Amino acid sequence: RKLNINKFYLAHSYERVMPGNEYFDSIINYWRVYAGINQKSANKCEVFLSQVINIADYPLTCLSNTTASETGKLLENSYRAVNIAFIEEWGRFAEDTGIDLYEVIDAIRKRPTHTNIRQPGFGVGGYCLTKDALLASWARQNLTGKNGPLQQSETAININDQMPRYAFEFLQHHYGRLANTNVLLLGVSYRGDVGDTRYTPVENLYNFLTAAGSKVSCHDPYVKYWEELSLSIDQNLATHLQNLPEIVIISTGHTLYRCKETVVILKELQPSFIYDTIGLLSNDQILMLKEKHTVKVLGR
Repeated sequence: RKLNINKFYLAHSYERVMPGNEYFDSIINYWRVYAGINQKSANKCEVFLSQVINIADYPLTCLSNTTASETGKLLENSYRAVNIAFIEEWGRFAEDTGIDLYEVIDAIRKRPTHTNIRQPGFGVGGYCLTKDALLASWARQNLTGKNGPLQQSETAININDQMPRYAFEFLQHHYGRLANTNVLLLGVSYRGDVGDTRYTPVENLYNFLTAAGSKVSCHDPYVKYWEELSLSIDQNLATHLQNLPEIVIISTGHTLYRCKETVVILKELQPSFIYDTIGLLSNDQILMLKEKHTVKVLGR
């Protein structure tokens, strides 16, 4: 039995928020896309969103139908996932040729057309970039009647999924035997200054390390309990450092880990292997730490 669409209003407006400290602000001060199943529904949605969104500075965009609106969400996140995977290839190129890709990217970003070029990392997490391209590819094959996946988008997801494995193998190559080695992970959430561990790439890195026999401890100023691993997190950084880690891995881009005080504390550790998987440390900080420690950075 078909629904009478004249008896109700139905619209779609996908999530566009910035995690972390900007979350609540981004609910109001951010661009929104919407669509309705008919014009009346779209009009009702516009009225509702106009009461919530700062439309004077962030005008609404109405698309022709709800499928187009949902496609906007999938394409936005797939675009970002593909760009991340693209830079990963160049991160390997930089390591092979002995150049600093961060320096190169900073130079490229001076072009107005290239300001949003990504930087190297060691994985993708969260609840959107890890799956949206796959949802679109599945829909193409199963709902539209067309054969074949969204090949480039699926390949990007596969590349991103393998990034924690590469980060682990990079560590193995430069450090050597990891069994019975004390390893400290600085950050377990999937994004800097966010307490969210959903699909965090740090989980795979943690599993690779423990499988290799490493004794892994974790610190995160935003996470007290890592639900996916049923692991309590001691948020006192000093306690972790007292255990004299032989390897310190910067695995999440929290502001705490780039501040001067933290870097000074790391410098005072016993000589250790400091591994920056996300390019958080500045050149000056790297040089300071290298006075005593071995420092490695993915893409550098």
